[in-house]
Amino acid sequence: MSADGLAAVLSSRAVGTASYRGREVATSYGDVVAEWRALDEATGLVDFSFLTDIVATGDERVEFLQGQLSQDVSDLRDGGGTPALALTVQGRVQAILGLYARGDGIDIVVDATGRDTARQRLEQFLVADDVEFEDGPCRERIGVVGPGCHELLARACGVTVSGQWWWTRTIEIAGVPVSLRGRGDLRVPSVDIAVEDGALKVWRALEELGAEPAGCNALEILRVESGLPLLGVDLDEHRFAVEARLEWAIHFNKGCYVGQEVIERAVSRGRVNRELCLLGAAEPVVVGVRVAGGSERDVVTSAAVSPGLGPVCLAYVPRDAAVEGTELRLESETGVTAVRVLRWPRSRSLAGR
Repeated sequence: MSADGLAAVLSSRAVGTASYRGREVATSYGDVVAEWRALDEATGLVDFSFLTDIVATGDERVEFLQGQLSQDVSDLRDGGGTPALALTVQGRVQAILGLYARGDGIDIVVDATGRDTARQRLEQFLVADDVEFEDGPCRERIGVVGPGCHELLARACGVTVSGQWWWTRTIEIAGVPVSLRGRGDLRVPSVDIAVEDGALKVWRALEELGAEPAGCNALEILRVESGLPLLGVDLDEHRFAVEARLEWAIHFNKGCYVGQEVIERAVSRGRVNRELCLLGAAEPVVVGVRVAGGSERDVVTSAAVSPGLGPVCLAYVPRDAAVEGTELRLESETGVTAVRVLRWPRSRSLAGR
């Protein structure tokens, strides 16, 4: 990459960098609270280089993915998108995906840390199917995040997607060809912009329109507030999709797919043993501490200090206690912390399918 490329320029402007979701990105540009407010109230610009693509092609790609993933992709049309999960037979999450239909292929977006696992999982069940998977082209990624992101993009390139969450368009911004992918995995809308050449020009054009650069520290606060679990952080081989509250990526009325029987049993039974909850505290919480009265699996998995909510964390809580307003205690070797179950963020919409 050239010395004046987007990554180099962002690194030079940042107060620090860190590995985040598999990529080295800026932690902050000087004021984490102001950056969080841009994401929360207006529009922030974020380095989304932690997102990568797997491309599915072949005449039977839709039918194959329909039998593999948790979401109904049978009616996915050109320009449409949807979230989906790749599960084990036991209903445990192997990948959280965004699927986007374009032309003769489907772009499958996944965190960089999980791309190899996701591709291996998808190819595991290929036999004689007319489907091929390959890694997508190397492209720089820009995230436009916040309640004002759609309005800003309308000014930048004329795309109008009001009320939609998961969608894709190919267009130009500042004369640069880009692929736009709408996302609905946070509590505010976001758009992933993939650029093969000219990402710095696109970033500067969006910044001139009023978007504020934000680092991964502000994005991480928003992620925790949104209740978005990450593989390797909030999810591992022991966690079920429904206890991680990933219903927004599951279609409960579609036909058979890998892991469907376990999901169906959990839904028909009407409960799981534990649920991921957003907890509020009076002081910062440490990841790994245990929920008092729970099992060794009822622990804090992510924590942040929110400018809006104060200290918050994601934790697995016994189902009977996973009710808004319930007072709980976190126990560690150094003491006890009082916490309260907060309102769970709204489910992400599938509008725009």
